[in-house]
Amino acid sequence: MENTIDGLMNSLEQVGNRKFKYWEFDIRESLDGIIFVFHDDQILVNGELIETAKLNFSEIVKAGEDLGVKIPTFSEVVAILDSRQEDVMVEVKELRTDDARRSVITTISDKSNWKLMATPTRFLQSFPAESREYWEGYTRNLGVELVRVGRHKLNLFSASRSYFIWKFAQFKWFFGI
Repeated sequence: MENTIDGLMNSLEQVGNRKFKYWEFDIRESLDGIIFVFHDDQILVNGELIETAKLNFSEIVKAGEDLGVKIPTFSEVVAILDSRQEDVMVEVKELRTDDARRSVITTISDKSNWKLMATPTRFLQSFPAESREYWEGYTRNLGVELVRVGRHKLNLFSASRSYFIWKFAQFKWFFGI
């Protein structure tokens, strides 16, 4: 529910709470190239778990409706949080195309309090080696940071170029450091 418009609106009351750190939501790309907000890799379709990456967005929306959940697009969530003053962390779960990468990076580039984050595995999948140098330059030129989930000071592009720093980035038992 935290990756839905309803979940987002329900969490507005948490903003004044001292435990509130930032807004966070997960993004994925559908088979037809729509960037949407959803946590899980799979969704229940007709009683079977199907990878969201293998479904068109309309199929994902329908599956969500069948589960009683409205699955929003990235643009819908951006529109709601755009004028917020709090920090926003956009967790990259799966981006497969250059159009999706460009859209996400460009969208958050004018938002000084927004960052992208990913786990090392998701980073490698969403920013493949053959184009990683390009995307590192693109994010740097637009002033966008892509950091490690749980280690928001660890830039994944920089870390991926160093054997030792990359090993440090991968350790789960360092989570939060």
